[in-house]
Amino acid sequence: MRYLTISQAAERLQLSVPTIKRYIYDGALASTKLPGGQHRIPESEVERLLAGDGEPPQGGDAGDAAGVEVTPETRLEVLERWATDLEAEVERLSNALAVISRYCADVRPAEEDATMPRPQPRGSIQVLGPGCKRCHALHELVVQVAAAMGLADVEVRHVTDLGEIIAFGPVVTPGLVINGELVLSGSVPAETELRELLAAHLGPSTPA
Repeated sequence: MRYLTISQAAERLQLSVPTIKRYIYDGALASTKLPGGQHRIPESEVERLLAGDGEPPQGGDAGDAAGVEVTPETRLEVLERWATDLEAEVERLSNALAVISRYCADVRPAEEDATMPRPQPRGSIQVLGPGCKRCHALHELVVQVAAAMGLADVEVRHVTDLGEIIAFGPVVTPGLVINGELVLSGSVPAETELRELLAAHLGPSTPA
């Protein structure tokens, strides 16, 4: 018997991957769960849905045939994971939209660009972010790494004001600015990557 991945089944049925997963968790589509947690769907199950115009059968017979017990606790666990992932994504997108919206509202014609505030202090590190978890995480990591590298005389500042953030353009937060130059945006780097960025722009240490 041939088995399909969730993506392959979704393509054959012309449905989305989340819909196929919902069919599996609702017991409407039989599947075999591998030790690594991946689902494999018998091709006969896909053919069965295709024969029924793509509509899953009502009831839990398919779940029983797959040997997987679908309980209210299992469904609740899946829903909680989805909710957590969605909340994190909504927070990230909300912060990005806030920055982009403010930038679009405040952008000026080319002849007025010279009047826009573009803070470029020397010997400074700025973490751009209106207050999301990843913004705070990046700020804490920068403080720790800067201290470990002997950059005590370099100012580290967490910039939360959108007016200051958009001075660097429509940044996807969190953003990292070193001596007025945006060097990273949209992610929290690993400690080794951050060390390399700081060393490249500030050197391993700054004389007192």
